[in-house]
Amino acid sequence: MTLGRIVDVLSIVLLVGAAFAFAAGVDALAERRDLVALYWLVVGALTLKAATDVVRPRSSSR
Repeated sequence: MTLGRIVDVLSIVLLVGAAFAFAAGVDALAERRDLVALYWLVVGALTLKAATDVVRPRSSSR
């Protein structure tokens, strides 16, 4: 397995994790558990950001 393939697999795993976190947040919203919903939605957003940053790292020329 090449390094590029490993990075792609890691990004997919993070993307699936983000989808599950968003689903848990929506489920918690349906049950009126606001703090739990907020937690899972933030986890989902941060995991989604991590999935995109793994594939497209920031430029070091800032």
